[in-house]
Amino acid sequence: MRFATPLAFGLACTAAFARADGDRPEGRYPPVVVNNAEVRVLPRTREDRQYQLYVGLPASFRTSPERRYPVVFVTDGYYDFQGVLSTYSNLFWDKSVPEMIVVGIGYVGDHPDYEVLRVDDLTPMQFIKGNRAGGGQAAQFLHMIETEAIPLLERDYRADPAHRILMGCSLGGCFTLYAMFSRPDLFQGFVAVGPFVAQLWQYEDEFAKSGRAVDARVFVSTAEYEWPNYHNDILLFNERLQTRSYFKGGYHFRIVENMRHAGEKAEGYTQGLRYVAETMAETGPSVDQYGDPAGAVYEVAFAPAAALKEASSRTPGQADLLAKHLELLKQRAKARSVVVVLQTPDADPDSYSSFFVIAKDRREAEEIAASDPAVAAGLLTFEVFLLRLPHGESGN
Repeated sequence: MRFATPLAFGLACTAAFARADGDRPEGRYPPVVVNNAEVRVLPRTREDRQYQLYVGLPASFRTSPERRYPVVFVTDGYYDFQGVLSTYSNLFWDKSVPEMIVVGIGYVGDHPDYEVLRVDDLTPMQFIKGNRAGGGQAAQFLHMIETEAIPLLERDYRADPAHRILMGCSLGGCFTLYAMFSRPDLFQGFVAVGPFVAQLWQYEDEFAKSGRAVDARVFVSTAEYEWPNYHNDILLFNERLQTRSYFKGGYHFRIVENMRHAGEKAEGYTQGLRYVAETMAETGPSVDQYGDPAGAVYEVAFAPAAALKEASSRTPGQADLLAKHLELLKQRAKARSVVVVLQTPDADPDSYSSFFVIAKDRREAEEIAASDPAVAAGLLTFEVFLLRLPHGESGN
């Protein structure tokens, strides 16, 4: 049986309620609910922990029941799910990635000790940190993802088995690269942001000697102001990876400028997700919102001339000419002879307006502006700015 609960976070959200903060008892504010997101608890497979998934669904999920979606798994879901979901939304708006399911992996319980649990699950080797020895359970964690999380996503959410992406930062980046060396065919994209690589040298060496290939696209990053030893270790690891021929899908390395360890997540996850999903979406500059015309794009900006009196002392004739000016802009927009019209509110005491027009040259744009009755009467002045040359031209 499928159980899902809406995904909510304990932040005060009063926008949905008309009552003021002072009218609601302390501690009774509603949580923020993440739209199109659910929490799924996985069957318990271990005595000392139980996993849950934060599942963010694409906008078309409910209306396209036959469609399958790429899925992005992110480790440390309790920290990074919301950030990666926001990153995905921004990239999707730009058409840089397709619609996707975003899945954060976390733990069940009211107060799980994330630091203890993640050290265990995200590292392939045991090590001592402070007074505690831990780690070394990455193989079990990867097995859980393969045998529990992936089947649930493909069964209940139509996740596409041909397009899986794994992402993680710090220890999560360590696990991401460990998964790549252990099961390179399980995912089609790997994003390791600021990975802890100290435990990976032996696994990388064994993988290189095995003759196996990585058909997935792989992205690795480090922060410019990372801890020096940690940063240098990633740089050295990247130098080794750059010499390897087993990357068949593509490998990209990036230094995130002006950031420290956690601060690199935003850019690292954004650049990483864009890179590994590049084959599934648009690439390069955005398609111009004005199409691909033979003419150039100009902005014509109007401003009040010295002859135009303040609103309180304008003559009926001046008011009539300004009204005709605004009506002409609306007519041009409706007839699509200009592509965008901007104007100040009617109640504004000053009259500023502009439009974007496709014209063969500046002179044609100036002639269009000069034909305005308020300009002809000397009430408005205008300037013309070149926004884009005709495609294929490089001069004014």
